[in-house]
Amino acid sequence: MSNKDILDYKIFYRRNLPHYQPESGIFFVSYRLNFDLPLEITEKLIQQKQEFAKRKKVLKNKNEILEKLDFEKQQFYFVDNYLGLCKNGPKYLSDPNIAQVVKDSLFFMNKEQYELYCFCVMPNHVHILIKPQEKENGTFYSFAKILKGHKGSTARKANIIFDRTGSFWHIESYDHLVRSQQEFEDTVWYIVNNPVKAHLVDDYRKWKHTWIAEYIKKEMGL
Repeated sequence: MSNKDILDYKIFYRRNLPHYQPESGIFFVSYRLNFDLPLEITEKLIQQKQEFAKRKKVLKNKNEILEKLDFEKQQFYFVDNYLGLCKNGPKYLSDPNIAQVVKDSLFFMNKEQYELYCFCVMPNHVHILIKPQEKENGTFYSFAKILKGHKGSTARKANIIFDRTGSFWHIESYDHLVRSQQEFEDTVWYIVNNPVKAHLVDDYRKWKHTWIAEYIKKEMGL
């Protein structure tokens, strides 16, 4: 398979986790720095997968996709809670210069490859809410292409700043289709409130590395 095929838009595409990208969808995407999760976290994730595999055997086909997406969401929140409170591991994104590199990159392709609704740069991970844009040929930009460019450029700049080599971002990312207006608003609030939940600030407005599109702020009264 060529690099072009890998980066082309697909409704379903796979690396380690199954991903679902229907056309015109809005997605909550999360990615983290490259480091190993502790054994107790990985063991819990494996246990959850084993339990889900047993449940999946009795699912009807029409429910299997939705059940799988909900299961991935459950695993994401489990890991994200750990990341927010994690005191170990790299926290390169705490450096204002690195956080700015990430923010500049996200803004750079806004309105080009995707519409950016909001984001939050945490010390060891990033949350974004985006809608991939349609290309001239009628297809949509894929997460694979969007994240390859974003992660690649930010990793190079961060490694130069820190005078380091090696992988900066973890290879995997999480993405979840937002299915309703209420879920959209809940997701925006989850993203901006992440620093508060992690006990980094006592008010989301105090976190310097959060951004929300102005019209979304007005619509939600933020």
